[in-house]
Amino acid sequence: MSDAVGPRAGEQVPSPASSLALRDIPVPDYCDVVIVPTRGVDETDPRVWAEAIFSHENTPLSRRGLLALRDEAVRLMDMVPPPEKEYVADEVVGSEALIKDDDENLRVRIGVALLPGGQLLQVTTAVKYRSIRGRLAYAPRRLMHAAAVNTLARRAPATLRRRGALATGPSRRSLGRGRDRRALDS
Repeated sequence: MSDAVGPRAGEQVPSPASSLALRDIPVPDYCDVVIVPTRGVDETDPRVWAEAIFSHENTPLSRRGLLALRDEAVRLMDMVPPPEKEYVADEVVGSEALIKDDDENLRVRIGVALLPGGQLLQVTTAVKYRSIRGRLAYAPRRLMHAAAVNTLARRAPATLRRRGALATGPSRRSLGRGRDRRALDS
């Protein structure tokens, strides 16, 4: 009997997950990877996927409502609400786009990659705390981060389809029961 731990001769060894996010922060304080299907959307540009995932229109209505309530509460106290953060891909290498979101307390890298075959989308988040304030500020977010990114990534194909439909112009859809627009206008 052999207690060998390593691979046998000729056996394929899976490579560790790679991402531009982990290139910049090789040992993060927080990290998650979310993989979702692209649901048949044939977009090959990872920058377009990154922008769709983090766009305002992709945010669930419940989250938009909570942000609107927060902004109104801040205005009632004569304070200026924080500007809406816009995530834009800073770098694209191959089939992955990298978003950098750093401040004085946190270093954040988000890699959005199309996996080979184009059927799966991978979102890798790596966070490095720069201070105790960063650790405290990120503590509540880390509880829900993977679930929130999963929701946004799963909604992205619908956002891209909607954008594509708007770009091609209005389509003539059936309005139900065999009626079309001409029948309703008469």
